Amino acid sequence: MISKVILKNFKGFQNIELECNKENNILIGENGSGKTTILYAIGLVLSGSHAQIEKNGLASLFNSTAISKFLNSRDIKLLPELFVEIYFDDSYEEIKNNFDIEGTHNSKRMNSYGVSLRIIPNNDFNKEIKEALIDSDWRVFPFEFYKVEFLSFNGKIYTSYTKPFKFLYSLVNTSQINTTQENQKRIEEIYLDRIPIENRAKVNHEFRKSYDNLLTQLKSSNLVKDNDSEYDLYFEDSEKSFRNSVSAIKDGIDIKNLGQGEKVLLSVENSYCFLKDSVKILLIEEPENHLSYLNMLKLIAILNSKTGIQVFIGTHSNMIASRLGIDNITLLKERNVSKIQNLQKDTIRFFKKSTNQNLLNFALTDKVILVEGNAEYILMEKFFDMIHQVNPELLGVSIISVDGLSFKRYLEIAKEFESKNVAVITDNDKNYTTNILEKYSIFNIYNNIRVFSDQSDENYTFEVCVYNNNKSFIDGANLTRSGDVLEFMLGNKSEFALRLLEKLDSSNSLEDFKIPEYIKEAIEWVIRN
Repeated sequence: MISKVILKNFKGFQNIELECNKENNILIGENGSGKTTILYAIGLVLSGSHAQIEKNGLASLFNSTAISKFLNSRDIKLLPELFVEIYFDDSYEEIKNNFDIEGTHNSKRMNSYGVSLRIIPNNDFNKEIKEALIDSDWRVFPFEFYKVEFLSFNGKIYTSYTKPFKFLYSLVNTSQINTTQENQKRIEEIYLDRIPIENRAKVNHEFRKSYDNLLTQLKSSNLVKDNDSEYDLYFEDSEKSFRNSVSAIKDGIDIKNLGQGEKVLLSVENSYCFLKDSVKILLIEEPENHLSYLNMLKLIAILNSKTGIQVFIGTHSNMIASRLGIDNITLLKERNVSKIQNLQKDTIRFFKKSTNQNLLNFALTDKVILVEGNAEYILMEKFFDMIHQVNPELLGVSIISVDGLSFKRYLEIAKEFESKNVAVITDNDKNYTTNILEKYSIFNIYNNIRVFSDQSDENYTFEVCVYNNNKSFIDGANLTRSGDVLEFMLGNKSEFALRLLEKLDSSNSLEDFKIPEYIKEAIEWVIRN
């Protein structure tokens, strides 16, 4: 299996090194972060296809920063080189024994098993390049003077027809599924599975006889008329007549008429059927496209049920990222890669089973406020607006509501990223020392994590704190007909928050409302840091 991928000057990446897991590799990041680029790079090197490169052109592959740097310097020594290197895990006997790809022809000059794509200046054109650089009017990059090589680490060049490795890979791009092709793949697989090889000739022969008899009967019944034309109707008469004529159904529906979501599942299943060699690599681009909730669960079940296949997935789906294991996540941000490591097993298990759909939002945001419940979440954006006259998103802050018992799970992730600042806003539940200071003391050593709560045990929950700070405002706001306003607030937390938000939005005297001090401190801390 692939153990490492290195990209230099390939599309948006100047230089990255991606360590790979043996089974699932989940690439997450914002749009344009490079998920598709990595999948494309892996597929391109494994394909050995010069045709793909010629189709897209070298300009589409080279890193624009590297090109600009050269054009500004016009120094031939700075002519950029592009390479993609794929290193294989030599602990697999299938790789060590069957693949002629071992050597030191890689950027690390280390003896490894691997293959690469290299796009480098062609020395045969050094004279032409130097002459172009002398020309003061020259402003174009000399792509024409580069050469493209697919090279194994033993120094041998390969192509799509002369690969030094025997394993298969499959790329599934759910936005570009060839429906006709995928349907035919599945029909073919069903045919091969249902009809044993020793029966196929007989089945096809009987099929041809039946069709020949049918045509004869149609003509004798005058349903098909003879004419004087030199052409006549004819049923295909080959050893594949039956195979080419059958289709397949699912739940009584021809697979050609399945919905788009079902076709995504079909494409992934086809890829698993296709990957029958000892070493199998599956690349999937945004598998969540067109999938309903139930079909998403089916897809995850498919991915989790297969073993012996290394999967690379680029996704925006919280469900896929969490249920395939957050320890398999690679985060792409600002053209850098980082992995979530050193997590406790129960934290990994928690996110696999949790219904919370905030994992990617949390992972991709540098400034996060975690709140305990819906009431805090409903009002937090308004509090931001009252303090800074701006929405939190414009300050790069995400507000995420999690169950109080889940805070530590998220903080386990936060401690792996020093650049991620996470503020927790939570209740002290009538014991600030035990429930705040002692409970979260293990995170005190991390400068990017801070827990905020009211220090008075009397203000034991958010609603009580808000009420005690704003008795006159809330009592006069007509939030409820109940005689006991605080009792209503505690018993109807979300409804209370919505009514208070409506009141704050329509109020001309916001200065009369006091945001709890610990919430203001949390907001200021996460912005400042």
